[in-house]
Amino acid sequence: MSIIEKALQKQKKAAKPSLISQAMADHPVKDPQRVSPQLKEKNTQTQTSVLLNIDTDKLEKNGMVSHTNNKANPQITNEYRSIKQKIIHNAFGPAASHHENGNLVMVSSSRPSEGKTFTTINLALSLASEKDKTVLLVDADVLKPSVSKVLDLDIDKKPGLIDYLLGDAESLSDIIYQTTIPNLRILPAGTAHHLSNELLASDKMRDLTKELASRYPDRIVLFDCPPLLGVVETITVSKLLGQAMIVVEYGKTKMADVENAISELNKNMAIGFIVNKAMQGAYSQYEYGYGYDYTKESQS
Repeated sequence: MSIIEKALQKQKKAAKPSLISQAMADHPVKDPQRVSPQLKEKNTQTQTSVLLNIDTDKLEKNGMVSHTNNKANPQITNEYRSIKQKIIHNAFGPAASHHENGNLVMVSSSRPSEGKTFTTINLALSLASEKDKTVLLVDADVLKPSVSKVLDLDIDKKPGLIDYLLGDAESLSDIIYQTTIPNLRILPAGTAHHLSNELLASDKMRDLTKELASRYPDRIVLFDCPPLLGVVETITVSKLLGQAMIVVEYGKTKMADVENAISELNKNMAIGFIVNKAMQGAYSQYEYGYGYDYTKESQS
């Protein structure tokens, strides 16, 4: 029995019906004309003038998903193609009716240094290559943001999620940034704050996630979240999202940590696992192997 199958046994017993099969009422896509003005992602001069440059050549050299070159890193690129199809299926396909906010996807791990930010960015790059989908990458690791570091972007001091929740940024146009990858947008973590969990648990955060889920019918929103164990912010955010991807480092992640991590999640989420194996060194020296498994229906 695999590590994932063992981890799921405990979770299956705790959730009835299963995580993957519990039916949820869909939220209809809102009429764009009726969206609240304060949340509109306006095509303002401020937004269009800030275009974040993502060096895809550098990412490819560091062993990440290739966005433009089919010959670069074909193994990892193809593996993420397989993974993203399962996410798209749960967000927009026949399984969408079972998951409220199914297009809002968190990526986390049980503990630090298991590759969750690397995974989130690779998923974003892969999803951005879709012809009929767009992706918003949210750095929800408000305690230790790292998306900007991996992508080599100077956005740490720009307004982000926490600034919006504090009221220091008035609209989505102030915190969502276009990139040189046409289908990819980024929402940074923003200013550090000692009440980060209270802000993430606020009504304003709930309204924001509902708006992100319903505004664009073609958009996947990826949340790069902190590790699950010992970080209450991750559990708080999970209550608002429809899918979870848990990164498991092969040969290192403890079974007990996996069980404890998934036991804290929203029981109505679709939960998937990405198993990776890091050999050594920096990103450019990593070797990754991926497996993906969704929870199955409980047997009666």
